[in-house]
Amino acid sequence: MPEEQVDARGEARQSFHAKQQLIASAKLTFQHLAAVIKNVTLYPVEHPSLLGAAEQLLVKIRELQLTRKDVSFYIVGGELFFDAHSIPVDQGLSLLMEQIKSHDVGGVIFKTGVTRESIVNFAVLMNKDAQLFSVEGGINAVLAQHAITHIELHRVLLVDKKFGNVVREGKKRAGQVFMDAIDTVQDIVQSVHLDKAFNMKKMSTVVHSMVDAILEDRDALVGLTSIKMYDEYTFAHSVNVAVLSIAQGTFLSFDKPQIAALGIAGMLHDIGKVSIPLEIINKPDKLTDSEWELMKRHPVEGALLLSEVQAMTKLAMVVAFEHHQHGDVRGYPKYDDVVQQHPFSQIVAIADAYDAITAARVYYKVTTPPDKAIRILLSKSGSAFNSVLVKAFVNMIGIFPVGTLLKLDTGEIGLVMHQTRDLTRPRVLLLEKFDGSEKTSGTEVSLLEMSGRKYIRTVVGTIDPSAGRINVKQYLE
Repeated sequence: MPEEQVDARGEARQSFHAKQQLIASAKLTFQHLAAVIKNVTLYPVEHPSLLGAAEQLLVKIRELQLTRKDVSFYIVGGELFFDAHSIPVDQGLSLLMEQIKSHDVGGVIFKTGVTRESIVNFAVLMNKDAQLFSVEGGINAVLAQHAITHIELHRVLLVDKKFGNVVREGKKRAGQVFMDAIDTVQDIVQSVHLDKAFNMKKMSTVVHSMVDAILEDRDALVGLTSIKMYDEYTFAHSVNVAVLSIAQGTFLSFDKPQIAALGIAGMLHDIGKVSIPLEIINKPDKLTDSEWELMKRHPVEGALLLSEVQAMTKLAMVVAFEHHQHGDVRGYPKYDDVVQQHPFSQIVAIADAYDAITAARVYYKVTTPPDKAIRILLSKSGSAFNSVLVKAFVNMIGIFPVGTLLKLDTGEIGLVMHQTRDLTRPRVLLLEKFDGSEKTSGTEVSLLEMSGRKYIRTVVGTIDPSAGRINVKQYLE
């Protein structure tokens, strides 16, 4: 898609709610396009019903053009995108997408000045023989022959390439934000050990960058949390929990200041561990009873430490104190009364547990694939964790989170790279060599892609990367 239409910085500043409204408006516009293309098969080109449908589409296009120059739809695999936003579609719209792709069209751009007549002519064109473009000299020649102006079409392969470039650039930005966050946590821990003040300005700046990155492309940054940095576990875990908490906040439509506050709380939730001996923190084996009692002190220590930091939010202190106060018997610190965690504490607790499970640390001795970690969270829903928030977390991260290896019914192996509107049908990178080369030369497909009203690929199981000695990290960095 044209680079001038992808203003990543501007998009990142939009609130989650505003983006959802934009996506809803884009979907309605595409639905009007579907109605016009269908009506062409029912009425003559001058019929009021057809012209009325075309006029409704034109109104929606002009509404979208108030905030952008062009209105651009792209079909990548089985997914529909408006600019860089994924648009949820139903079966009816899926059939229209197949119809458009059958003409070797992967992108439809309505430019300023488009008319009702051009829209009708385009609808007529989409109902002609699919071989038309190749026979009559290509897309541009056919548009000119049918008096279609201010509508631009892109071929399927070109769209995939441009979309891939946008995704790769987003991953580069996400990677830099992630490493900046790691450095920030390291600085904070070092400051505590040296009894120096936090650099709150730096932390706030980094967290806001994380919020912007997730609003821009949630999967790119969330995907990095599946890369387990065992040599820097304490730092990476804090960043992972912050990323997952921020992502949950955006999914729940919190406003941006709330999301940032949630990110700070997530990043500092384990700060009390600086008071725990390193040999206990890094111990690979099960803790002794006395060691476990020391470990359980870190929520109290964290809240006390944060209470002494100027400009520190009270929510960060609350989350540091409460994030292990689950509803089950293992929650701590203990109280005689029934514990009611703050919603932020509940969100951070879920993110903390998910990252700990997948990291195979003290509590889980073997590496747990992301999809199995999701099942563990679901099994604890309503007891250790808030059931509503667990459901929202699963809807946010997917049944098969980014970084999951999937076995497909075609015999292929796919690595989950992005979520789609269907939690069971993510977008995957097909792996053949397993040496990382597919990152640049491989094929990324959506499991939503259909042919003849049937899905081309379907998940039949997951694969443990450690058992297959597959280095997932090389594909996600």
